[in-house]
Amino acid sequence: MKNLRYITEKIHSKSLEGNPLNSPADRQFMIYLPPGYHEPVEKRYPVIYLLHGYCEEIDDLLVGTKKYLKKSYPLFYRLLLWKSFKKRPKYEDFDTMIINQEIQPFILVQPDCSLKIPDIYGRKKGNGLPFMKGSFYLNSPYTGNYSDYIFDELINFVDIKYRTIPNKEHRALMGASMGGYGTLYGCLKYPEKFNVGVALSPVLSFLDILEIKFIMPLYIRIYGKKKAEKLSSKDLGEIMDTFDLIFCNDNRLIPSIKRNSNGSIIEMNEFSKKKWMENDIIEMVKNAPNPFQNIKLLVNSEIADEFGLSTQIKTFQQVLSEIGIEQGVDIDIYYDKSSEKISPHEVGILSHLFPGILYCLKNIT
Repeated sequence: MKNLRYITEKIHSKSLEGNPLNSPADRQFMIYLPPGYHEPVEKRYPVIYLLHGYCEEIDDLLVGTKKYLKKSYPLFYRLLLWKSFKKRPKYEDFDTMIINQEIQPFILVQPDCSLKIPDIYGRKKGNGLPFMKGSFYLNSPYTGNYSDYIFDELINFVDIKYRTIPNKEHRALMGASMGGYGTLYGCLKYPEKFNVGVALSPVLSFLDILEIKFIMPLYIRIYGKKKAEKLSSKDLGEIMDTFDLIFCNDNRLIPSIKRNSNGSIIEMNEFSKKKWMENDIIEMVKNAPNPFQNIKLLVNSEIADEFGLSTQIKTFQQVLSEIGIEQGVDIDIYYDKSSEKISPHEVGILSHLFPGILYCLKNIT
């Protein structure tokens, strides 16, 4: 490993030892080291921590080598999303830009934070691997202490083993979807550790997702509306099951829900509802004494995101305005016509990975 710069690293997490799901405490993460890292000069570098989305793990993280990304996504998806894949950052792109002095040298860390248990439908990804439930980067008595693992153990491990600049001013947190939630959670709970946070299409309010009419545009194009609705229902049902598992596994919310003839919720277990709300980013912001203190923040989403996230972000922006912390927060609800034919959520994320990384670098110099 001495002269390697694209590394799959290992860490043993004491925080995950003995977790209720028996998920492994031995974890892998990917780390990118910039050109010149192994030269004799003992230079230190800023770090970006990039958090993956739901169902992703070490074999399909957001950024990697050209070979890694081809392996992560089957040919069908790469052809269908070729414009987005062309924009998707690769280690080789970072190398070129650093050598050409277009961006500063930096270290990129991508942890695997899945729960390591298959989804409730036993589905498989395009690469043949099973879909795994996500941790949402939270401590939970039902799933394990993933927040402690990421925001304490992993950062300490990287700072000790690699030549980072080990302070807030030179550390960024970024994530997409579930990782976008993890980013906002991390910036709220650990403001002393990050100078900038970038949340791409983040989940903010879990209860809001119960009310959406979710359907994946790509499913309609491939299967027709009827089958698309069935597949989309499974996608949403799997995520809802994970929320219940993490928040209140011994007193679940979903089985308690009753709806009227129009499909609107008219009743649910109040105790379980409270547990879901305790993990709501917007509720956390309302109750925090100094939310996102001294952190530069970017939050964005495609306007037609199929999970309704742009609406959540608008509410988030309004709450920030009401408590007077708009300064230092950039909100971007963008429109991408081509993404709305496939998946505003996924395509929007792929298209904004590189700009998000550049935003981080701008704010950790």
